Amino acid sequence: MKKLFTLFSLLFSFALCGAQEIHLIEQKAADKVPFASPFALQFSLSHTPGYEVTVDENSLSKDFEITQMSAKQNSPGTLTYDFTALPFTLGKSTFTVTFNLVQNGRTAAQTKTEEYIDITPAKTFNDKNLREIRNPSIPAGWLAWLVAALLLGALIYVLYAWHKKLHEKKLSVAAAPEDPRPGNEIALSQIDALLDSGLWENAQYKVFYNTLTDILREYLWRQLKIDASADTSAEILARIKTMPKLAPLRTQLRQFLSSGDLVKFAKAVPSLDTRNRDIQLLREIIVETSPKELAPSQEVKK
Repeated sequence: MKKLFTLFSLLFSFALCGAQEIHLIEQKAADKVPFASPFALQFSLSHTPGYEVTVDENSLSKDFEITQMSAKQNSPGTLTYDFTALPFTLGKSTFTVTFNLVQNGRTAAQTKTEEYIDITPAKTFNDKNLREIRNPSIPAGWLAWLVAALLLGALIYVLYAWHKKLHEKKLSVAAAPEDPRPGNEIALSQIDALLDSGLWENAQYKVFYNTLTDILREYLWRQLKIDASADTSAEILARIKTMPKLAPLRTQLRQFLSSGDLVKFAKAVPSLDTRNRDIQLLREIIVETSPKELAPSQEVKK
């Protein structure tokens, strides 16, 4: 009873709140990467439609150099940012980035994320049979200090020039090509990818159900041109009453959305049977609202 009361309180507050929001859905990055070797990071976000999502470049960690950045708008309320970065410190480092929700040049909301990455030493060639052609010699006295100072100055200059050149390159956000597949095919492949993601096996139930309900919202936009990216569960159910394709599925939609809300807002721990039932409900909704010639067979992945 206490969990249900908390759930309905949260839903009621969310329905009354008209503030612009931006949330991190998922982030992907390697746990370990070699020093000065490029690696990829990906951040999936949901946000209030009609706003632009930008990266606050001042928030980026100084331990990494960003060499490439791109954004893909999945629906009016969801997008994915991809980064390629070079690490320049050894040991534990934190990749930080802040995303801004912007309209007319003004920031309406922000979300910040941190990814902890272990930077390992780069692989080197270590052959004990190799020897110097001649033994190194070190100048004596003040000459040694002069040579060391000149070398240090040259190194600092080279590093500064290289760093400045990289920062002068404008980071271009390239729009990714639109997926040409039908909306139902995209949604069903996203369900399969979610089941293979390892989120369920790692007990990341809230992230799992956030992603699952986002698949439904994105499908409604792609297939039926219904923008539900900022709607609560109650608002979605209210909107479909007069829609011929969705009205007969209102019971299935209510059961699917209620199950997701219990996990996301009331911190309920779903069973495997519950997960499979919700996956099957979403598949049925997709199949029943797809053109019959495009509707694939239904199967719940174990």
